[in-house]
Amino acid sequence: MKLIYTFIISLLLVLHGYRKKSLSTSGALAAFFAGVGTIQNDWSVFAVVLLVFYFTGSRLTKYKAERKKQLEEEYHEGGQRTAIQVYSNALVGTILSIIHQYYYGGEESCLLNDRGSRFIFFMYLGIYATCNGDTWASELGVLNKGKPRLITTFKEVPPGTNGGVTPLGLLASILGGFVIGLSATISLGLSNLCKEYTGYLEIILIILIASISGFFGSLIDSLLGATVQISNYDEKLKKITNQQNKYTITISGYDLLDNNQVNFVSSLVTGLITAYTCDLIYT
Repeated sequence: MKLIYTFIISLLLVLHGYRKKSLSTSGALAAFFAGVGTIQNDWSVFAVVLLVFYFTGSRLTKYKAERKKQLEEEYHEGGQRTAIQVYSNALVGTILSIIHQYYYGGEESCLLNDRGSRFIFFMYLGIYATCNGDTWASELGVLNKGKPRLITTFKEVPPGTNGGVTPLGLLASILGGFVIGLSATISLGLSNLCKEYTGYLEIILIILIASISGFFGSLIDSLLGATVQISNYDEKLKKITNQQNKYTITISGYDLLDNNQVNFVSSLVTGLITAYTCDLIYT
């Protein structure tokens, strides 16, 4: 039965994403495998965090769509995320959920009791807090009234510049992590096995950890974006572009990583830092 409803939920997820244009065809296929790999875990917190990340990110992508269309050269209605985009955010989280189920499957005790289980959980939490924080920062930060400032020089740059940060974007990254932490604590709180970890102080701690991870991960993403990811500006279109022509100038960065690779690295690094930090806190 567990396998059946795992497939059903994953299928409904990708059908929703494809119908709402949040996912492309390849993105829907990738999301299905990510859903199955994550939802199969006996602990619902893994599935809850994934679903919160997906639905909030999809909703924000459509927020102020007309404004974003004017600012972004490669704007796609609904997002239409590809398999590469899906896996740059969800691949490591999916693997962690599978590993956790293999070694710590079953709900005999709270998943925070065992050190190894706890490490995987907080790494998972840090990864999705980063992904959600960065998504919120990207989708809302571009709507900031003032121009963003490059994180390395603090000079004003055009909206959409890799490594550009705004007050609204930074606040959004904290809120994105906060939502992930809140959803995780609610899910854990519904389990009678985790009562000792769902008191007021413990709940505040987990939410705080996720909020900081969202903010810190977004900063890492911006730092990488400003340095190892190139940003070209088309002076004719007045937009950041991936094209090279006589109208484009390079604003910042070197062409070493693309946006998906930056997302992957920043979430992985933040996830590891979150896990090791929490290991020290809980040990």
